[in-house]
Amino acid sequence: MKENGPVVFVSGHRNPDIDSIAGAAALAELRRRQGVHAVAVCPGAMPERARYLFERFHFPAPEMRQDFYVRVGDVMDRDVPKIPGGTSLYSAVQSLRGSGYSRLPVVGEDGAFLGMLSPLALLSQLLNVGAEGGLAGRAVNTSLRLIAELIASPLGDAPDADVRRNFMVYVGAMGIESFDSHLPAEGDLVVIVGDRPDIHLRALQHKIRILIVTGGKPVEPLILAEAERGGVAVLRTDLDSATVIRRLKFSVPVESCIAGAECMTLPANSRIRAVGAKVLNQPEDAIPVLDAKKRLAGVLLKRHIGAEPPFKLIFVDHNELAQSLPGAEELPLVEIVDHHRIGMVATSAPIKFTGDVVGSSCTLIAAMFKSSGESITGELAGILLGGIVSDTLNLVSPTTAPLDRKMVEWLEKLSPVKGAELMKELSRIASPLAASPAREVIDADRKSYEDGRFRFALSQVEESNLSHLLRRREELCAEMRDAMRRESLHFIALMVTDTVRANSKLMILGDESVIEALPYNAGADGIFDLPGIVSRKKQLLPQILALTNALNRL
Repeated sequence: MKENGPVVFVSGHRNPDIDSIAGAAALAELRRRQGVHAVAVCPGAMPERARYLFERFHFPAPEMRQDFYVRVGDVMDRDVPKIPGGTSLYSAVQSLRGSGYSRLPVVGEDGAFLGMLSPLALLSQLLNVGAEGGLAGRAVNTSLRLIAELIASPLGDAPDADVRRNFMVYVGAMGIESFDSHLPAEGDLVVIVGDRPDIHLRALQHKIRILIVTGGKPVEPLILAEAERGGVAVLRTDLDSATVIRRLKFSVPVESCIAGAECMTLPANSRIRAVGAKVLNQPEDAIPVLDAKKRLAGVLLKRHIGAEPPFKLIFVDHNELAQSLPGAEELPLVEIVDHHRIGMVATSAPIKFTGDVVGSSCTLIAAMFKSSGESITGELAGILLGGIVSDTLNLVSPTTAPLDRKMVEWLEKLSPVKGAELMKELSRIASPLAASPAREVIDADRKSYEDGRFRFALSQVEESNLSHLLRRREELCAEMRDAMRRESLHFIALMVTDTVRANSKLMILGDESVIEALPYNAGADGIFDLPGIVSRKKQLLPQILALTNALNRL
């Protein structure tokens, strides 16, 4: 089915686990089949076990993103007409008039931004009365090629046609003696004259560059021969002298009449929210947008600032903004698929919400495929199966529900591997605690929460060899303290779960009132034993929330 509408990002929670990444990929596939322009997203770096899962089943992994901020490059007009540098001002003005834009960008051959042509910039240059380059001056900085484009082709060869010169323009509208005294002896001169061979010859004696004969009359062969000997270009035109003079002024290259260095530009990666007020306060409407190499990428218009965002969001495996990437608050949330507590903020419009008391978001998404009648490939079935067995610890977690078992049974019929075998494969991949830097251990599967005056985070890793925890205790504690400072947390905890023996260890730092109220036993090393506890969501988090709720009432 053809995908319609804006891009809809399908994203799991920050510091993603297998369930959230696999669920986002599978739900994006379902929505694409239903005509939604859905794009699966992995918030941050993909964990090794999740990467293994996607590689094992040759299923496209979600694209990695660090935020959801709407940027200038997301909303700018990429199809704005561009004026090539070196275009005559006459042709450039014609392009501007027919474009529908208040001003147009001028670019070099390599796409480098040169400036903006606007009526204001044009008037500023042309009405520079009294200066040689202004409307009243006789100097015209242009080339023979640009002059010929607006007036007439040269009669004969025209060497150095592309060389720009500061031409001085004179009109032969007087007697020979007066003209002779009026014209400089030599220089980059342009003489405009009608059907007057005597003036033609006298002008050629002054070593002029260009002779423009108006009125459409033939030029005598003697004049052409003399011009050729002197290297003078001769142009014959049907235009009258007054029209030729006006067009000469507009034969200058467009870059001589543009706003360049003083023109406001924007990087394509600027956040709309950060530059909006500045753009709206500009007198001009069209603001040029440049890429990292200072080439024109597009144009931002004022109407883009308040326009509806070009993206929408679907949350998988979470429903709270604090657990999503920065910038999620700027995008319309249109759907949630989750199996956690509901802590979401109010939405401005009704949304689709799929939630149930199950052990995995992939369980809900598998059920959505089954109820919709959409077929599932073996590869997709393997991805969903991996999400379920990893989040339910192969159906032994206390969060496991009958629907989890039912969906595993259904997916095993479609997948090339059984759930238990896939869980063993995932368990053989080194855990973050055994091989990753301390910060990655803390951030690998971390969720943030708020309850009254308390802001806290709970991380979880799976590890069958708990000696790694004791060996790395000090560096993990140091990283946890840094995380508390960075994010102004009241406390932070790391839950290390042994999936084989079905118990966990807990390291917690921060608010002493919370730590002292924990109903678990701590060893001499300060690490708490959590026998029989393997689920952060169903076993640890409710206990923590009960403590913070009680402390909030004191």
